[in-house]
Amino acid sequence: MNTVTHDAEHHSDSPVAQLAQIAIDNVTRVYPYASHHVQTSSSDNKAPDELHPSFGNSFDWHSSVHMHWLLSSLLSSDEDASGAWRAEALRILEDHLSAENIKTEADYLRANPTWERPYGWAWAVQLASELKFSPVVELQALAEGVAPLADAVFDNTLSWLGKASEPVRHGLHTNTAFGLKRIMKAAKELGREDVVEEILATAKKFFAEDKAWEFEQERSGQDFLSPGLCEADLMLDVLDDAEFAIWAEGFLARLDADSCILKPARVFDPTDGYQVHLYGLGMTVLASALRIFEATKDTHPELAHTIRERSAELLAPGLEAAITGDYMSSHWLATFAWEAHLEAERLNVAHPWARQ
Repeated sequence: MNTVTHDAEHHSDSPVAQLAQIAIDNVTRVYPYASHHVQTSSSDNKAPDELHPSFGNSFDWHSSVHMHWLLSSLLSSDEDASGAWRAEALRILEDHLSAENIKTEADYLRANPTWERPYGWAWAVQLASELKFSPVVELQALAEGVAPLADAVFDNTLSWLGKASEPVRHGLHTNTAFGLKRIMKAAKELGREDVVEEILATAKKFFAEDKAWEFEQERSGQDFLSPGLCEADLMLDVLDDAEFAIWAEGFLARLDADSCILKPARVFDPTDGYQVHLYGLGMTVLASALRIFEATKDTHPELAHTIRERSAELLAPGLEAAITGDYMSSHWLATFAWEAHLEAERLNVAHPWARQ
């Protein structure tokens, strides 16, 4: 495919405005689009925005969903509160997330109950929760219309976990721990205790006995997640403080400051859609590690110190690629840049986009 980059027109804007503009550009761009749709006949050949009236943009469905979440989260933030982008972002969300459009999306998930599992599902319920609890009344007004999408995800999750025999343990979209952490959080917020209980039971079944994760085997050449840190990040929410301290002592035994996963990865070809996952890896590692080592700083002080010291180093390549990179990077990285920023701000960790 042709290389597409974002120009520098908005590069002098605030970081939040830059992220917002990238998200706006992405969710208003239909092509190229990877639908991953299984055609059932020669006539089953709809355009992306017909198949997915809300999320037929931003290269693929899950990226579109989390770009809509990004716009919602940016609007809910008090950063760049008077930004000129806000009116356009709100207009787009109101248009794309209409109840009619969302019904089509929810119906598709119910008709295809393994599609986008669990990564796209996780972002869908995270979007639903963001809207419901946003301080922006216009976003709150969209929450009821988006609720059927969350219900479809939650129902599919119950069906899936009831039959799941093993977790997926790799650094890509189908990683079980990454999806379950987010789905469980949204289920708590949206009142689906049945889903919460099922995820708690499944996480303990899959992960409670794990010890001495082989962090020296991470990373792979197209990871954007650390399988080990994703698992620990999930168990941080599953176990109580005392239980997690004991579990983490065993699970993290082979992780140290020299571990490859705690250092930035190199990207040699920024047009390679798989290789650029490594830009995202630095950001997801930082966000997960900050949470994990904040909780275990008494038992892992060196790791807690290391991750704080390396925050800028881990974030910088992904932040730059999110704003100015090829479309293979910019159609998704901005979301992870924002999440890493929020986590660093919450824990008062120095990073390239720290608030002044």
